[in-house]
Amino acid sequence: MTRERNNEPRQSGLLQEERKEEAEDSVVESFGGNESKQDMLLRSAAAQTSNAILVGRERAEYELDWAKKALEEKTAELDRSLSMLRATIESTADGILVTDENGKILCYNQLYLEMWQMPRELMETARHPPLIRYCCNHLKDPQQFTLLTEKIYATWPQQTFDMLHFNDGRVFERYTKVKLVEEGNTGRVWSFRDVTERKQAEVLTAQLAAIVESSYDAIIVKDLNGIITNWNAGAERIFGYRASEIIGCSIYGLIPSDRLEEESRIMGLIKSGKIVDHFETVRWGKNNKPIDVSVTISPVKDGTGRIIGASKVARDITQRKESEERIQHLAYYDSLTGLPNRALLADRMKIAIGNAARYSNRLALLFVDLDRFKLINDSLGHEIGDRLLKIVAERMQSAVRRTDTVSRRGGDEFIVLLSQIEAAEDAGRVAEKLIAALSLPYSIEEHELTITASIGISLYPDSGNDASSLLRTADTSMYSAKEAGRNQYKFYSEHLASGN
Repeated sequence: MTRERNNEPRQSGLLQEERKEEAEDSVVESFGGNESKQDMLLRSAAAQTSNAILVGRERAEYELDWAKKALEEKTAELDRSLSMLRATIESTADGILVTDENGKILCYNQLYLEMWQMPRELMETARHPPLIRYCCNHLKDPQQFTLLTEKIYATWPQQTFDMLHFNDGRVFERYTKVKLVEEGNTGRVWSFRDVTERKQAEVLTAQLAAIVESSYDAIIVKDLNGIITNWNAGAERIFGYRASEIIGCSIYGLIPSDRLEEESRIMGLIKSGKIVDHFETVRWGKNNKPIDVSVTISPVKDGTGRIIGASKVARDITQRKESEERIQHLAYYDSLTGLPNRALLADRMKIAIGNAARYSNRLALLFVDLDRFKLINDSLGHEIGDRLLKIVAERMQSAVRRTDTVSRRGGDEFIVLLSQIEAAEDAGRVAEKLIAALSLPYSIEEHELTITASIGISLYPDSGNDASSLLRTADTSMYSAKEAGRNQYKFYSEHLASGN
């Protein structure tokens, strides 16, 4: 068995040799019998080699053509990427400069040149240092700019940020960041953004905020639902609420119930884009203290122009209103007694006479003069005299109806207008009440004083049909009462006018 296995390789080799010879004989037969066997084998090998060379050449040309097309596609793709990158750089809102670690300029955009007013020929140097020196000419602090730029190159931080202030007032933000530009090499992107308008807006906003906060007027902002969103120091002073107490609360907490409709009407105007200017009204302060205010209300709009709320500027006019009331009071009321003066009496007489004529009513005018008041005033002094006149005024007012008018004409003379009476006797009864009230003793300091009054009465339309004639006839009848012995009243009659 072992011997048979050892003979197997030898037999295999013999078989291969036999097959080779058969192949050679086949080649010889294919070429004919004119050439030697060796020549025919050489010719066959040459043919096979030539064929292989042709096949290899074709394959090489195919592979070369494929590689060329792939390179062209890759180049085109790279060109598209570069074009997109260039378009991106040119379309950005920032001026862009890219340098390597040694300050060599790799690329930049047009906006960079325009922002720095950079001559294009300066970029041909392809170096950053000349650009830095040129930029220094535009800056308020060139030394700081140079030092910081040099520090960036020296320390090569990942990113930096600083502000650049120009001689012409412009302000740039400078932001730099390290980027990988080639394998193993890094570059730095320097971006510059013009923030001049933003900075100016920030300054203006800060100034406006300071003005708002320091304003003596109340400045209040609310949304369309009436919720307070802003409350300045002036509002705190006027209304008494701190901002922390009132922001987030409804504006209606400051409005009296009888003014709610007024607020709704105003907000209707605001929502339509109109301004309510110097509108005078009343608002509640803390603890429901009424405050007279003059209010200007304007719409508040968002960035799209949509109305989102209202801004109120409220000025406290309480003192002004009080002053106006005092002036009004002085214009129509006696400063000593507080009674209506001649001007107000004239207005009321005009109205009373008009009503009497329209409705065929009667009215009476009583001319009251204090007897011997001058003696008290001269002997005891004007202070005692003034106090006496005040008490006289109070007693006279308590003796007539609320619809009637007691007026001080001047000195110790008073006028009583009874705006509507049924008969002359009604005026007589009022005169009697006045005489009785005024004749009661007066205790002023240590003095016990007594005075009386003489009263003249004129009737409408009997004694006159206008204010002037009624005053004249009442005055005439008052003197008649004095002549008759004082402390009494007299009606006007024709015989008084004739002197009989």
